[in-house]
Amino acid sequence: MHLDSNKQAIRLLTFFAVATVMSIGACAIQAQTYTFQPSENPLQQAVEISIAVAGKVKMKSARFGVIEEDVQVAGKQSYEQWMKFQRATRLCRAIRYYSHVQSDVTIGKGRFSPELRNSRKLIVDQYQLDHHRLYSPQGTLTRDELDLVDTQLSPTLFYQLLPAVPVDVGDQWGLESSALSAMLALDAVAQNDVKATLQGIEDQQASIVCQGDVAGGVNGVLTQIQLTIQAVYHMPSRSFTKVSLDMTERREIGHAKPGLDVHTKVIVQTRPLEKLATLTEPIVQKCDRPVTGRDELLSLIPVSDAIELELSRDWHVMMDQPDLLVMRQVIRGELVSQCSLSRLEPLSNDKRMSTELLKQQIQKSLGDQLAEFTETTQQPLRGEHPYIRISAVGLVGDITFQWVYHHVTDKTGNQYLFVFTIPNEKVAQFGQQDHEVVNSFVFRAESGKKPVPASASTGTTKR
Repeated sequence: MHLDSNKQAIRLLTFFAVATVMSIGACAIQAQTYTFQPSENPLQQAVEISIAVAGKVKMKSARFGVIEEDVQVAGKQSYEQWMKFQRATRLCRAIRYYSHVQSDVTIGKGRFSPELRNSRKLIVDQYQLDHHRLYSPQGTLTRDELDLVDTQLSPTLFYQLLPAVPVDVGDQWGLESSALSAMLALDAVAQNDVKATLQGIEDQQASIVCQGDVAGGVNGVLTQIQLTIQAVYHMPSRSFTKVSLDMTERREIGHAKPGLDVHTKVIVQTRPLEKLATLTEPIVQKCDRPVTGRDELLSLIPVSDAIELELSRDWHVMMDQPDLLVMRQVIRGELVSQCSLSRLEPLSNDKRMSTELLKQQIQKSLGDQLAEFTETTQQPLRGEHPYIRISAVGLVGDITFQWVYHHVTDKTGNQYLFVFTIPNEKVAQFGQQDHEVVNSFVFRAESGKKPVPASASTGTTKR
């Protein structure tokens, strides 16, 4: 009996010892598992961004073929922001006020420094369900201003770096192509093998590293990217304190943008603010709203500085001279239409353009390409400016085109002629967009608006 009792006691001790070890092991495993979720409480932050780009820009020339020029971009940005993530709707919206924006762009021997107007320093940046949108509640941005603020590594995208499930140190997870598309300021990502790794936890800060290749598109042309993203996530506040991007990009030449072979480095650092200096509660409440169609229009003021247009973001400036503006409309990489806007000499002896005279000029311009005139309209533009619209169809080689002419005269007799050129297979897609462009037409001298530099950049700081 005494021996049996000792055996039973040994068995009990062994059982408790094993159970204790297993319990300790389970606790250790549990201690190494981390769950990451973005904060649903609004964040108040100061943000500092540095951007450096170096490499080659490639452009097509009718005379010389493909031309390569050295390109360098150096940029600094500072802003305060109010940012909130809604878990139920997956909406992340940031309201920002920029205190400093500097960008120096050198292409070959040319150098320019695009600026953000004081009246456009309030910016809303939001991401929801694969849609990334930026605009200014103060009014329409120019293309240059949009390119300035729409940089890689927007903080509204940072939560996309987090794993969807609990992970241990050393675990890996993939990143969604749609998130990478917005994070890298691309139109789309067709394929990516980017993997994120939880490298370590120290002082309540998680270190996340993402590496891999991305095949995407910008304005319909292929771009190949190799990248490394390093991120520091502060676990108590559920926010990122630093995210950096190091990438090489090789991009083909597109219909509206040059090709690139560049190395880019972007660093975004944030720190919490107890109180926002400029973004008062009434401003935040007014800007914390859904995006409207008008928010996403762009303002275009050609170098002539006599007129202003409001355009969709599909339009890109190809040529901007005092008497001629040429734009292309590129949608998902496809060239849909082209628009030329010419400033004509005033007619002599106080004459005004007539329908018949304009048809004669069109026939002389198109020659044998013209098949027939299809539509003619003559009525005041916005009830005050003499206006004629004429449509025509014809052949250029074996391709059928539609041309739409809009002639507008200001109060002093200056003439402006819009010419929209649309391939026949794009006419249905183009619809009535010529009306939208022409109806936005404003004579600046009559509106009393102050001069603003025209937007005709190559967009090498992005895209």
